[in-house]
Amino acid sequence: PGSTFKIAVAVAALEAGLVTPDTKIFCPGGATFYGRFFKCHLAGGHGSVDMRHALEKSCNVFFYTLGNMLGVDRIHEYSEKLGLVGKSGIDLPNEIESIVPSTEWKRQRTGEKWYAGETISVAIGQGQLSVTPMSLALMMATVANGGTRVVPRIVTAVDDGKGAGWQPVPPPPNPFKPFLMKPETVSALHDGLWMAVNGAGTGTRARIAGRDVSGKTGTAQVISNQGKARAGATEKDLRDHGWFVFFAPRDNPE
Repeated sequence: PGSTFKIAVAVAALEAGLVTPDTKIFCPGGATFYGRFFKCHLAGGHGSVDMRHALEKSCNVFFYTLGNMLGVDRIHEYSEKLGLVGKSGIDLPNEIESIVPSTEWKRQRTGEKWYAGETISVAIGQGQLSVTPMSLALMMATVANGGTRVVPRIVTAVDDGKGAGWQPVPPPPNPFKPFLMKPETVSALHDGLWMAVNGAGTGTRARIAGRDVSGKTGTAQVISNQGKARAGATEKDLRDHGWFVFFAPRDNPE
């Protein structure tokens, strides 16, 4: 999911009380964690940024730092509350699971321990992370409405052709406990995501006059830059994946 996943990391850090919306982190263009240098997408850095501006500018260093503070298991826990783990429960067959890693997930899958350095990549939506577009839409709906995870539905009524007309299909009970976010979390996210589109952010091409779109861009590498160079001229499409998630309008999202 690339940087669209920074929304989940922001929610986790704010809700776990590790930072406030006003906590500032300095971005000089990259940061070193566990002996490795991780770059920001802006070579010169973003300077000192708080949560709203980090979302607006999609600052990697800010979210690397939050990811390092949180650890992968807390990122997994809050991602689940937002609808990013497992299946959405939509009334369609063949839905596949979204994977947000955890120490237990890696142990079961590979028998190996999770290394803290792996969390740094996950914090900006790279690494061992794989989500469906539906789960990202669910995350945005949950952030938009302040914490209620919904179950998406396609069918509202059925006509079986026997003359009874359209019969409503009642939605099944929502199996998910509401995850009510702190008002200051909701406010910071709504502001930052609005600024990403309507301020000096990365999503300005999504502006629609009078619609107050609030959103987040994401760019995810399909292959490393070195791998791309090694592959040379190839039929495979190795371009980055571009994502955009949004809700609108800002103050009363529909």
